Amino acid sequence: MKDARRFEVARQAFHILFGGFLMAGSLALGPKHTLLGYFVALLVGLFILHLKMRGHELPLIDSVLKRFERKDAAFPGQGALMYFAGALFVLSFTPFSFALAAIAIVAFGDGFATLVGLYGKWPLPWNPRKRAEGLLAFIFSAAAISSLVLPIGHAIAYSVVLGILETVDLPADDNLLLPLAATILYYAVPL
Repeated sequence: MKDARRFEVARQAFHILFGGFLMAGSLALGPKHTLLGYFVALLVGLFILHLKMRGHELPLIDSVLKRFERKDAAFPGQGALMYFAGALFVLSFTPFSFALAAIAIVAFGDGFATLVGLYGKWPLPWNPRKRAEGLLAFIFSAAAISSLVLPIGHAIAYSVVLGILETVDLPADDNLLLPLAATILYYAVPL
């Protein structure tokens, strides 16, 4: 159990740091270059996936996958590819500041939810595998980071809805599901 917890802590810390790096890079690049950068990252990821599926060894990639990829991943690099696909989707269909907020919510909210939830005591009534402390960590961290590019009320509202959605067991990767849901919410419930 300790090894599994240590693995998940390292994985989520990487998730948060990577998301922070992407958010800072996106702010520096601006809307057009960010969209292009995510598109290129997705294409490179798909090329790497192709090489891995054909049995090629890629020492640096293999090392990262060994250290951070969950054993039940459907394919090598699933989390990263879904993250870039979700980010590319929200960047393509919403204003830049909202897209950055959604990307930050996925990186920070999901990461902190798992980090805190690993040590939580109170299971959620609708999903006993998730903890109330994790949900609260999602909401607070996601609202804090997304409020850098959204009005605080909007940041809180989106963080609450996406945090609750993250706790529901759905057959979809959160890295893709949350940006899709954020995009739908942006148009369905304009704040």
